[in-house]
Amino acid sequence: MNIQRIDHFTIRAADLDASAAFYQRALGLADGPRPGFRFPGKWLYAGGAPVLHLVAAREDDAELQAYLGGRDARAGSGRVDHIALRGQNLVDMQMRLLSLGQPFYERVVPEIGEHQLFLQDPDGVTIEVIFPYSPNNRMAGPALPPLAVSP
Repeated sequence: MNIQRIDHFTIRAADLDASAAFYQRALGLADGPRPGFRFPGKWLYAGGAPVLHLVAAREDDAELQAYLGGRDARAGSGRVDHIALRGQNLVDMQMRLLSLGQPFYERVVPEIGEHQLFLQDPDGVTIEVIFPYSPNNRMAGPALPPLAVSP
């Protein structure tokens, strides 16, 4: 089995600060470190792991659009951007998806040690599967543009 656990979920928040305050107050999540993405957001932690990624949903944010793509996410579950799963055996997963004819895209983010695969379920929900980054990893699917992350 390639999937180990759910890693995180991402919400495009209409009001970043209000959403962060809600999840901190209501669920006890803690604000924590976040890579230097070039769009506003917060990572909220539980048990030392970043389980919720909040991003500010603004129509005019080219950096966010370049990273996550466009979405009509005005309310409710339409604000859930994607579900991320932690995986193992990258090559096995790539070969499985290719053998099934399942379209997927890839991105590597060495700064945070991740090799990411993105696919969509039949309802259009984006699923991200995260594998450990290695310079020896190969791309088997189309590559997404590299992500600019500040050190």
